[in-house]
Amino acid sequence: MLSNTVKNSKIEFDKVFLEIEHSEKLVVGNENDLKFFMLDIQNNKYCYYSMFSILKKNLGRYALSRKEFDRDPEMAISKAISRFHEVVNAGNGAGGELGELLLYMFLETVLGAPKLLSKMELKGTRNQYNYNSDAAHFYTFKTESGQHNQIILCESKLMGNYKNAIKNAFKSLKTSLENRDYDFSLISTEIFKETLTEEGADEIINAILPDVTNDYKNHIIKETAAGIFIGYNQPIEVKDDTIRTREENLIKIQGIIPEIAKLINEEIEIAQLQGMSFYIYFLPFNKVDDDRVRIMEQLLINSEYKE
Repeated sequence: MLSNTVKNSKIEFDKVFLEIEHSEKLVVGNENDLKFFMLDIQNNKYCYYSMFSILKKNLGRYALSRKEFDRDPEMAISKAISRFHEVVNAGNGAGGELGELLLYMFLETVLGAPKLLSKMELKGTRNQYNYNSDAAHFYTFKTESGQHNQIILCESKLMGNYKNAIKNAFKSLKTSLENRDYDFSLISTEIFKETLTEEGADEIINAILPDVTNDYKNHIIKETAAGIFIGYNQPIEVKDDTIRTREENLIKIQGIIPEIAKLINEEIEIAQLQGMSFYIYFLPFNKVDDDRVRIMEQLLINSEYKE
């Protein structure tokens, strides 16, 4: 139906992001993801070079609509940089653009959920609509009961303390859910045809707008899901050997996963969202407040990454 827009393959992605194994579950009935990743550690710090490279490849693919990108792929990065600067200079950037980019890549590459639109690409439309979520993705899957067609509303938080980040992510998600009728109206009207071909837009609109008779007959449910990215500080405890340092850090992250899962489950229960799917991704940083500024500054001057 709708193809992914990211340039990187899952093989490339796995060379940059190490998935951390765990056995924790979310208290939701539908399909869900709770995944933890880690970057390579070099000289006792997380190394951002490879992540920066993969972000740079996808900057234009995130910030521009499919139509915009296809019109002039060679100029996509330059146009995307201008779009980011426009948002930041207008005072609309909240400093979380790095998290938005990473969530976009995780949802498309790990989950296989293509981007429908991002609030960044709406700045390129004729009327420059506002969008409450960071972005919306489309995900469909089948179970024994039938087919799920989901619009994933996206929220990303980059904060030093993961507890605060989780609370703030759910606070933002609540606002997005309260305004989802408006957000969905953007997807279901002419605005969506500015970002996709008319045929592609009609196909997606039919897949997400309720048709109660047809949906019940064919066991299709059209629902809202949440995509969340959390970037947080994870101090690296230096050992006498760098390989041991890396292994100890991995064990330390695994040790806090049960607490994180408990916090998320509490937020889900408080908000009474057990009927939703959640796709949640965590990534530790050295100093997230400093790192996100430095990484975005270098992305937006189209440079190579420097520590």
